[in-house]
Amino acid sequence: MFLVLDLLLRAASPLRLDGQVFLSRLWRVSRFVPILDNSYHPIYEALIGMADERAPPVYEGAVYMRQGKTYLVNSLDLSNKIALCKVADLKYYTKSRDCTDIEVVGGKIDSSNLDIKLNVLSSRAYPAGVYNNQCSRTTARVNPCKVTTSWFGFHRLWRRSNEIFDTVDLVLPKYSYMSQAVWVPVPQSTKSAVEMKNMDFRAGLHAASHALLNVVPLRIICNSSDLAPECANPHDTRYFPERILLYDQHPGGIGVSVQVQPFFMELLTSALELLKSCHCPGDIGCPHCIQSFACKEYNEVLHKDAAIMIIKGVLDAES
Repeated sequence: MFLVLDLLLRAASPLRLDGQVFLSRLWRVSRFVPILDNSYHPIYEALIGMADERAPPVYEGAVYMRQGKTYLVNSLDLSNKIALCKVADLKYYTKSRDCTDIEVVGGKIDSSNLDIKLNVLSSRAYPAGVYNNQCSRTTARVNPCKVTTSWFGFHRLWRRSNEIFDTVDLVLPKYSYMSQAVWVPVPQSTKSAVEMKNMDFRAGLHAASHALLNVVPLRIICNSSDLAPECANPHDTRYFPERILLYDQHPGGIGVSVQVQPFFMELLTSALELLKSCHCPGDIGCPHCIQSFACKEYNEVLHKDAAIMIIKGVLDAES
């Protein structure tokens, strides 16, 4: 299909207009945005990539990398979902300024159907591992949630030093979807203890969530893209919820959070053991303990020792 679109967009002017209309109609109902290169001629355009509107790498002024080439996005047509760019030799790159808010809506998720399905699958493939939603006592909660991502600008950073030398404001539409989240509140006494030691509580929550995410595969079969934690933005000064939370990254939820809920405290114990056994230096940890390749904030705002105190506090409150 991409080849057909590419041929349409490379055609002469009248056919190109038809191609644009066809492309617009095709992707208007989709969440993907075609990225077109018009570097060599204002009429002839080539399809070089697709951008997901849930995490757009394209916006006016963005630097887009594709197959070893650097492109500068000149315009973004939101109504028709088409981005135009040109090849450019630049000494900087761009990083979007965005934030993702997780709003726990409330109400319980009916997991009875999920229990039946998992028990059937377990009896077929794993006879000894039957899923039981009442296998352990826990105060962890699983609720519907609303995930909202807002983009409000981008930074320009030098390639050599990664220093920010320019900040640009943008107005882009928000992206929201309903999902499922599993979470547990952090006691106020634990927060006070962390702050008394002059540690960053927000960085500790971020690190604790990463550690929990890293040990989920010990109990649940899932991909790294199925779940996500609340990631602390280094440039965000808003209130950060005092909780350890994981949510399904797919609209509507796929039931992974529901499966995690009965094992939540057991997984926190495993996460604590992981942090204590990892002897990496510094507060930012390493990919073995609190860093995650899927982190939306590039593993910034992390504190390993604060994460240990937070997880201990949650487990002590549970016992």
